[in-house]
Amino acid sequence: MKERSKDLRVRRTITSIRKAFFELVLEKNYNEISITELTERAGINRKTFYLHFSSLDDFVSEIEEEIVLDILEHIGKNAEEFDLAGCITNFYMYLESCNEVQQKLLCDEHYSFFYESVTEGVLRSAPFTKFFEQTDYPSIVRSYTISITFIYRDWLKSGKALPFDVLTREASRIIENGYAGIIKK
Repeated sequence: MKERSKDLRVRRTITSIRKAFFELVLEKNYNEISITELTERAGINRKTFYLHFSSLDDFVSEIEEEIVLDILEHIGKNAEEFDLAGCITNFYMYLESCNEVQQKLLCDEHYSFFYESVTEGVLRSAPFTKFFEQTDYPSIVRSYTISITFIYRDWLKSGKALPFDVLTREASRIIENGYAGIIKK
């Protein structure tokens, strides 16, 4: 993550850009958001935006990095201990605690690029690298691990038809049983 100035004006500018972006996320799909609209909403000019970020993608990358760190804070210990059920439960609890913007960024199909980038960041972390090294086919296990989020997304689409504890228990059971079949003995 970039080191930001402690200057109050810079912090206010970044806060304004973030607030405007989050408002736009709730209103539009990513491909519909322009720098012009973002900067107008933030009350700054385009040059000011480009003093801090090279592009909208650069700005979004910073938000992705923050979410990766936040997720790892919630599930990293479980991954280090090879606790699949703990990873899943704490990841789902993290998703449930997210605000509306974060949930849209992580679960809405129009922001799938965001989810994929965050997922890659989490799965490249040290705890998950060790986790995947426990198998002969880490790329297959990585793909399998990604299904955890799809289970959650389907649960959201169904209107949370199952109780949360059933979701976490059954997702954990399915993932653990599959993983147990390919772990190195």
